[in-house]
Amino acid sequence: MFTNVNPMMNPMLQSIGRYSLLALLSFCCYFPTRHGTFVFDDTVAIVKNPDVTDKDSPLGDIWQHDFWGANLTDPTSHKSYRPLTILSFRQEVRMLGLDATQMKTTNWLLHTAIGLLLPMFYEVISWSRRMAHPFGVEYWSALLFVLHPIHTEAVSGIVGRAELLAALGFILVVLVYSKLFVAHDKNTFYCKHLFIFFVTFTLTALSVLCKETAITVLVFCAALDVLTHVNFQQPVSSFFKNRILMTRTVILSLMTGVLVYSRLWIQNFERPHFQENDNLVAASRGLSRVLSQSYLYCLNLWLLLCPDWLSFDWALESIRLVESFRDYRVIFTFLCFALLLAIITHGKPRRHVLKGMALMIIPFLPASGIIRVGFVIAERVLYIPSIGFCYLVSIGCARLFRRQELRTASGLGFLTLCLLFSARTLQRSAYWTNEHLLFRSALRVVPNNAKVHYNIARLATDEGDRRTAFAFYRQALELYPEYEAAHMNLGNLYRDEHNYPMALDHLKRAVEINEDFHTAWMNLGIVHAAMRNHKQALVCYKRALAKRKRYPNCVFNLGNLYNDMGNQSMALVTWNETVRQDPQHIKAWSNMVNVYDSNNAQQRVLDVTSRGLKHLPDNPTLLSSQATALAKMGRFQEAELIYNQLIDRHPQVEKYLQNMGVLYHRWGKLEQAERLYRKALKLNPKSDMAKSNLSKLLSARQQKQSTEN
Repeated sequence: MFTNVNPMMNPMLQSIGRYSLLALLSFCCYFPTRHGTFVFDDTVAIVKNPDVTDKDSPLGDIWQHDFWGANLTDPTSHKSYRPLTILSFRQEVRMLGLDATQMKTTNWLLHTAIGLLLPMFYEVISWSRRMAHPFGVEYWSALLFVLHPIHTEAVSGIVGRAELLAALGFILVVLVYSKLFVAHDKNTFYCKHLFIFFVTFTLTALSVLCKETAITVLVFCAALDVLTHVNFQQPVSSFFKNRILMTRTVILSLMTGVLVYSRLWIQNFERPHFQENDNLVAASRGLSRVLSQSYLYCLNLWLLLCPDWLSFDWALESIRLVESFRDYRVIFTFLCFALLLAIITHGKPRRHVLKGMALMIIPFLPASGIIRVGFVIAERVLYIPSIGFCYLVSIGCARLFRRQELRTASGLGFLTLCLLFSARTLQRSAYWTNEHLLFRSALRVVPNNAKVHYNIARLATDEGDRRTAFAFYRQALELYPEYEAAHMNLGNLYRDEHNYPMALDHLKRAVEINEDFHTAWMNLGIVHAAMRNHKQALVCYKRALAKRKRYPNCVFNLGNLYNDMGNQSMALVTWNETVRQDPQHIKAWSNMVNVYDSNNAQQRVLDVTSRGLKHLPDNPTLLSSQATALAKMGRFQEAELIYNQLIDRHPQVEKYLQNMGVLYHRWGKLEQAERLYRKALKLNPKSDMAKSNLSKLLSARQQKQSTEN
């Protein structure tokens, strides 16, 4: 490959060339599509997560909250405890800002680093033998891994960083643990073992704090140790005769037990509660559960073999349950297991094949249905198992390549596979740049998934496309009539259209389906309040607050209800509770200001705005209200200072020019007032308020001049 090169430099140049190719392929697949927005789960886990974005959020909170920012002991928490992943988001936001492109770039760098570590990792797996190939099975396995389209969710979806960090930890743990395989020096034998076990345990614990599935690395280390050192002619007896191997296996088992116990202790030994429609297979029973779960194994393997059928979500009716043996999908399940059995039992390199199978199966165990999870299929959980899959494919290709008559065909086949994978990865990563492409791409794959239609409708609502929103919400409900979130959002759309009877129908249906749906109860209360059904609205708000104790938006709406009922004192108390729960709730601060201002209690306005500005410094709404109150109290100079600040910061905002004109008008500085009114009219020539104020000023001046004459 390299000619006219110093023989001493040739291995190093080859190594540089190989690793450069891995980095280049990763660059070509992901770097062009790194520009984009926060999509799907990114919004909840990052953008709306105060542990990530709130500068005032205590660092200690990430050790008490789950991945989505909720308290880990909360009954509604999914118990996904990944504080180190959240810490990586938090530090990146503080250093570089909340930038989706930057965060996607970080994910790509992590994926590239993993790809560069894999040749060394695969050498540990191969251990006792090299396969006959120009670069070796290890390199081609790493190449295939870097290109595999199944990784796009983990790399292009920012929340996939949990998988990337866990995979990085997984690889490092195996590399460290493998040093025990050559620990033969009796003088340092025990010290080396203790040190390596300590590092292995520490790295595993850190990886588990990135994502829980990393705990399987200890199980894999034990399997790798056994498969490397036992005699396959007498596997059981050779294992029990090897005391060092037995001891290491027991230690790894104890370490796994300690980590599992610690992890359960952190979540107070409480199980997560998932909605049944998130994973219908897990909610099924009996024969249907066995057949459906077996089919899911087959489907996951198919996604690795042929990653064309990819979707951001697989919930609800995406995959129908396999109810009986008469279902044709049972045939595919049988063929899948028969294929795996044939791979394990056939051929000489059985040891390496078993290692590859262990590497593919063991990291998948947490998602295999042994414990209940909140998803049917999640492509990102295949990130670590795909390391074993790529190894098995490369072993198969290498075996074919060794046969002279198949060398050309196998080489071209592998090259074609790499080209297809890279093209699909580039296409799929482009879908993850924005929610439009991502959600629409799923329609081809899972057209019966109501959640896909729901997300398209939600996105259309945010963009003001009501026609599309109505159509897709209705389609979601046709596919899944019990979809409470779709009922609620469709009800909200009808409310915005002032079609209150239809809004009530859908919101009532939402709370009938799920009595604990606090958001639906609040929205139902808003509709009743709009219809002047004050008693019903009060009941709904209280039901919402009973379901969720800390709910500032609901408390705010309750305050609005009291105000509409003429009970301003209760409204003020309720809005004060709103800002206690959420000090940055500007609408609650503004409503309190408006009530005090309407009662001409200007000193109370100053008190409220001063409190609010402590939490919302330089907020223009609060500053303007404060200046207006000062002006009404005759403290013109103080008001002037505030208005000057507002105009300097927002020179194109007509409102502040007008307000300062009114200030000067009251102050008797008519020339300055006239100048500001005319400046406001330049910004907005149609401003009736500015025209009226200017007219009053000119009339007053003309009247004054007439009186003087």
